[in-house]
Amino acid sequence: MHDIWNPWHGCVKCSEGCDHCYMYFLDRIRDQNGSRIYKTKTGFRKPIQKDRQGRYKIQSGETLRVCMTSDFFLEEADRWRDEAWDMIRQRKDVVFFLLTKRPQRVRECLPHDWGSGWSAMAAAIVETVKRKKDGKKGGHTAMEWKDGRKRCKWANPNNDAYLRYHDEEWGVPVYDDHKLFEMLILECFQAGLSWECVLNKREAFREAFD
Repeated sequence: MHDIWNPWHGCVKCSEGCDHCYMYFLDRIRDQNGSRIYKTKTGFRKPIQKDRQGRYKIQSGETLRVCMTSDFFLEEADRWRDEAWDMIRQRKDVVFFLLTKRPQRVRECLPHDWGSGWSAMAAAIVETVKRKKDGKKGGHTAMEWKDGRKRCKWANPNNDAYLRYHDEEWGVPVYDDHKLFEMLILECFQAGLSWECVLNKREAFREAFD
């Protein structure tokens, strides 16, 4: 896996979850402004770059995570997206994993020849946990357990892995690229299943995507 393709950098915050965006965090460390949106110079044409022998540097069958420091369907990137689609079109032998918090823009931003979809495409929609006016997470009722800790009702007391996820990971901001990718994969495979069911297969996914 060649990991990441960032054709553009920077984003516009669109939800409460954006307050914990790792891109803004890293840009602040570098004394940069994460809200400044620009087309990347060296990385824009990454999918079709070739070596001296004329072979693609990104090999057939590899997976690219797209726009990990932005949003592929960002309105400010409209002027560059057609070029990006063209490169994806040329590399249908590569899997492009698109991440977005703007599902409402997907349909209008698809290429003219999208049809029923391209085979080498995967997508994930990032949802944000909404908060009540008092600043607490909404939608989950906490209760006190026998060990004295407060946990949500959805936590299964008979599943240690599920409890560890609740106590150590749920609601904790993540800034590590590999951890974010892991959670995205789990979210995608959760479709039609419970989160607990997918977490039970976590080690198998780690082995498959290592």
